[in-house]
Amino acid sequence: MRAPVQGATVWVYDERRRVRDDVASRLVALPFVGRVEVVGDAQSLMARLATRTPDVLVVGTQRAVDTGLSAATQALRSHPGLPVLVLGAPDDAESVRAAVAFGARGYLRWDASAIEMGLGLSRVGLRADGRIPQQVTAPAPAWSGAAPLAGSAPTTVRSTVREAAPAAALSMREMQVLTGMSQGKSNAQIGRELYLSEDTIKTHARRLFRKLGAKDRAEAVATGFRRGIMT
Repeated sequence: MRAPVQGATVWVYDERRRVRDDVASRLVALPFVGRVEVVGDAQSLMARLATRTPDVLVVGTQRAVDTGLSAATQALRSHPGLPVLVLGAPDDAESVRAAVAFGARGYLRWDASAIEMGLGLSRVGLRADGRIPQQVTAPAPAWSGAAPLAGSAPTTVRSTVREAAPAAALSMREMQVLTGMSQGKSNAQIGRELYLSEDTIKTHARRLFRKLGAKDRAEAVATGFRRGIMT
């Protein structure tokens, strides 16, 4: 009899084999990840999800095509409570917006280190023992505000519904910092562009996190798009 897997099971979806293998190699280095599986096409992904589900699904996106977002959309429509993390280019704000629209729990840069990926997994509720508490995996709200899928053809996903929440009164500097975050820039990069020190950027970041009720960058960016603060 096969021994049970210790730790979380994470699936990596991307059509590019090199990318799948690279991401999988970083994930498998995490102590709380017990198994990493890779899948390269949407049909295989959906067939696999019909029989079992991972603890977390990591989906790769490409700026030129939207097959990754379409595959994630299909997966979430069939399994609304599935924790999904999206990987994309650092400056691809459109993918961040689309990922938030279809219900992804987080967004990471392609070049995220193993430690950063670990933080991303913890963001979706994965604990150090490789499990996700029941309350985190509760079904997400019903799908709304995005273009439906037509057959197997990829469909661009865009949100048309804003989160019903009071608008946060961000200062101009805080908006500039939030915009930089949405583009995947570090505090140091944002500081150089605004001619401010990294410590000053951190101060602005703490203030905007507090105003948005966010714990980290990913949540702040997601909240900004949901509330219509960012477009």
